[in-house]
Amino acid sequence: MHGDFSNITFSPDRGYSAVFDLQGRVGLDADRNEQTAILLHQLRGALADLMGPHAGPAGPGLGFAITDPAAADFTIGAGRYYVDGIGVGDSAETTYAKQPHAVLDVAGADKLPRGRYLVYLKVWERHVTEVEDPRLHEPALGLHHPDTSSRAQVVWQVRAVPVPAGEVSLEGWVEEWIAAAASMDHKGVLQVRARRPQDADDDPCAAPSDAGYTGENQLYRVEIRSGGTPKDGASFAWSRDNGSVIYPILATDGPVVQVSGLGRDRHTTLEIGQWVEAVDDAVSLRRELGWPRPAAPLRQVVDLDVELSTVTLDAPPPAIDLEGHPYLRRWDHTPPGKSPDGAIPVTEAQAARKDMGWIPLERGIEVRFLAGERGKPQRYRTGDYWVFPARRTLGDVIWHHPQGSGPHGVVYHYAPLAVVQGEEVTGWRTAFALPLTHGL
Repeated sequence: MHGDFSNITFSPDRGYSAVFDLQGRVGLDADRNEQTAILLHQLRGALADLMGPHAGPAGPGLGFAITDPAAADFTIGAGRYYVDGIGVGDSAETTYAKQPHAVLDVAGADKLPRGRYLVYLKVWERHVTEVEDPRLHEPALGLHHPDTSSRAQVVWQVRAVPVPAGEVSLEGWVEEWIAAAASMDHKGVLQVRARRPQDADDDPCAAPSDAGYTGENQLYRVEIRSGGTPKDGASFAWSRDNGSVIYPILATDGPVVQVSGLGRDRHTTLEIGQWVEAVDDAVSLRRELGWPRPAAPLRQVVDLDVELSTVTLDAPPPAIDLEGHPYLRRWDHTPPGKSPDGAIPVTEAQAARKDMGWIPLERGIEVRFLAGERGKPQRYRTGDYWVFPARRTLGDVIWHHPQGSGPHGVVYHYAPLAVVQGEEVTGWRTAFALPLTHGL
């Protein structure tokens, strides 16, 4: 999530069950956020153990029934459902074209497949600030106060994918497709290290004399901009603030964008030469696909007007919806040469070649993407990301994966709902029976 966090410390393999505050100690956002993550992990794990990977309450509460298929639409029933223990609810009957958490091009890229197709439920969490949801703002604190907190929102979308023609075991194919879609394998492997740059400041007050990292305390984010393989043009961007520095958009006029402000301090001030991404609700809800496909190119800041709070970009940003809570997100990378999307091309290296393929970010930090077995290229997914802290006192990054790590997110969860062919619907939902209660 693109939050302004000091660190993200939760790891399920540690087996922690609680976080204890100690008297008289400094409170950290990371500790409180880890406590929430521990409880959610335990709750969702218990629900998945009891219900299975996907199920809903038997009876009228079982949600997401697929009915009334037409050439370009179908009905999605109201009710509850659980996917990997994550509860989702459709409070009112809706349709494929009008579902609340999807921005669909039903006449083009999102048109329902012809012939037989699988209807599935896709669930994940996204980060929401008061820019996306103004109701999070507390007016008593003033119009321009720093935001106090943000939220994680469970998002669900009903999508469709064609079933292969010919003789195929439908049950086996559905299970395999759902498992492959949810898998985080082959989405890229990243390594991170810090090496002291040759032009580093040797002032002992700035960092330890043997420091590899010579910057401040930061939470770095490496995010895939355009997916596919390196040959397809896979690319990435990085941020030293976890991609959390944003500027709400008020109006646009070609390449000139008016924002609510250019930053609250020297760390968040937008500067000429930096690269930004235009985001609205449609982009946020289709991060893994890009909108339009592939991810829209980044734009470079070529001029600023502090008095008018306007930003002039090197080209007009992609069309955005001013009613869709738009903003500019700042990225801190510098793309090499003429980058087609304003990002850095993904290049891969073999793990055995320890000093080959490293890509410098800044202040000694380097990353590299590892190829798969026998040099097979990885296939990256737009929106997937890695986060890692860098600490001045250590003069290093904190990275617990010397052999490399797959993406830290986004984690998508999938459940089959139905198979549709013409007007025929074969249900694929699972129901669990609520236990009977008895009086004392």
